[in-house]
Parts: sequence; structure tokens; C-alpha cells
Amino acid sequence: MAMHLRIVCPDSCAFDGPCAFVTIPTTDGQIGIAPLHASEITTIAAGYVRACDERMGSVDHVFAVSGGYVQIANDEIVVLADRAADVASVDAAELQAKIKGFEDQLSVLSESDAHRAYLYNEIAWCKLLLAA
Repeated sequence: MAMHLRIVCPDSCAFDGPCAFVTIPTTDGQIGIAPLHASEITTIAAGYVRACDERMGSVDHVFAVSGGYVQIANDEIVVLADRAADVASVDAAELQAKIKGFEDQLSVLSESDAHRAYLYNEIAWCKLLLAA
């Protein structure tokens, strides 16, 4: 019995397809979702959504997410993420260069500059993608 997983963020749909088992990083901890899972809506934390196409234990897709919500109902899983990216498409050198650029920008900003929060968030996102 297959479920359907959709990972959506404001600017794109990161994944839309069938799966047999999914793990989601929620703000209360990691949850596993198998067919016939009870209906639920919960918040997700920064981390990794792992999807198994055929069976539990064989992870076929890993997506980094930066937060949002997940709705589970009738074997349909909808992840509404602030950001989502397939870690298989990550270019480590490009991300390292971005981190360096963000850190360089931080070094010239005053401690009270509001732009620092944006740069810290970008660095955290890049590091999440690299850690997978």
C-alpha cells in the first residue's frame, strides 16, 4: 500500500510522488509515517525529510527542510516548508563559497545591524544542506 508525499515551499514543489514510509523532523521529535497513519497536523523543525519508495529502511530521497507544517490524512502527506531542497542536488563547493561570502558580509556589519539575522539564517541553511 503506497502513500503520497508532497513537499511544497513558497517558490516550488520539491517532491510529489508515491512512497512507502516517510520520516519527518517535527518540533516534538522525529516521526515515522507508514500507511494508515492517524490524521495529524504538526509543526516541523529544521532537519531532513526521508522518503522510502518501496519499503521502510531503504531511504530513496532526502530533503532538507527549514521549518513549516506537515498534514497527514488518508495516506497523503503534505509538507508545507519554509524552504526545501533535495540533498542529492547539493554542490558542496558552491555552498562553502556562499557561507564564506555570508561570513565576509557579517564581518563588516555592526553588532546592531538587522541584516545580521538574515545572514545567520542563510549560513544555517547552507550548513543544514552540507550536513546531510
